[in-house]
Amino acid sequence: MEALALGSWEVMKIRGIPLRIHSSWFFVFLYFTLSARDQLLTLLGGQASSLNVWLVGILTSFLLFLSVLFHELAHSFVAMGEGLKVRDITLFFLGGMANLEKECPNSKGSLKIAISGPIVSLLLAFLMILLSNNLLGSSLILSNLFKQVGRLSLVIGVFNLLPIIPLDGGVILKSLIWYFTGSKRAGIKVATASARLISFLAVFI
Repeated sequence: MEALALGSWEVMKIRGIPLRIHSSWFFVFLYFTLSARDQLLTLLGGQASSLNVWLVGILTSFLLFLSVLFHELAHSFVAMGEGLKVRDITLFFLGGMANLEKECPNSKGSLKIAISGPIVSLLLAFLMILLSNNLLGSSLILSNLFKQVGRLSLVIGVFNLLPIIPLDGGVILKSLIWYFTGSKRAGIKVATASARLISFLAVFI
């Protein structure tokens, strides 16, 4: 986390939580902007103004930025509800991270904090895809824009549910084992074993 702080800048505060942007995030913003622009040009057969495709590309990246931010804000607000202090939120090339002052001391709180982010991402994905379908007959450009952002939000939500620490899914698994056994150490062992198994499967595949 210290390495992230060194290359990041605070851009604003949300309910007292500093929002920081890491320098690596700008490469991601540029990548998705160019990808969305090229995808739109292909969709329209090259029949679109340069200004419009760039605007759509930038808007796509901005909506993705909001999707990741809402994911981290969900973690942060639930953590604050559990009495924990959130030091900051940092967005970087792999996504985002809510930096808590300390880990939640109970299994229920830990589970609520971990699961809140993926729930928000999946809800945003559902709403974006629903909006895309509703706009399909009236605006192909906007429909495609919301479809792309919806799909990316779905990927964020599903990926974070993988039972691998430090992903949300790993913390969820740890919290569930902790809750049912009463042992935090058992939860960590199971989550670590799960991460190791999935890593081996990924390498094998």
